[in-house]
Amino acid sequence: MPKFNTYLEYARQISKIITNRMNVVGKKYKLSSLETNVLLFFSVKNHSATASEFSKTTLYSKSNVSKALDKLSKNNLITLELREDDRRCQEVKLTQQGVEIAKEIRKSINPIIEKLSDGITDEDRRIMFPILHTIRKNIDTVMTEIQKDCLK
Repeated sequence: MPKFNTYLEYARQISKIITNRMNVVGKKYKLSSLETNVLLFFSVKNHSATASEFSKTTLYSKSNVSKALDKLSKNNLITLELREDDRRCQEVKLTQQGVEIAKEIRKSINPIIEKLSDGITDEDRRIMFPILHTIRKNIDTVMTEIQKDCLK
C-alpha cells in the first residue's frame, strides 16, 4: 500500500498540470494564476459568492485575493456588489467578458481532467469522492487551527 505522502505528491502533480494549463490562458489576458483561479471559481458557482468564501475554499490569503479582485474589477472582468443582508460583504460576480474567459479556461483544462480520469470506474469514483470530501474537511480543520495559532 502506498504511503500517504505518495498521494500528496500525486495531488501536487495534478495541481501543477492544471495550473500550468490555466496559466496559458491567463497569460493571453495578462492574468496571474490567482486571477485565473478567481474567474474559474466564480464561474462554477450557481450563485454569487464572497471573497472570504473564495479565500477559505482555495486557501489563498485574503490580502492576495483582495488585490486580485481589485485588478479583475478594474479590467471589467468582475463586479463587486455589497450584500443586502450584510453590507460588510461584497458579492463577486463575473461580467460577460469574465464569463467568456472562464469558459476558455475551463475548455483548456477539461481534456486534462478527462485524461486523468481514464481507467477510473464509476465504483472507484463512488469510493474516492467521499474520501476526498473527508480530506477536504480535515484541511479546513487544520487551516482553522493554523489561523488561531497565528492570532495568538
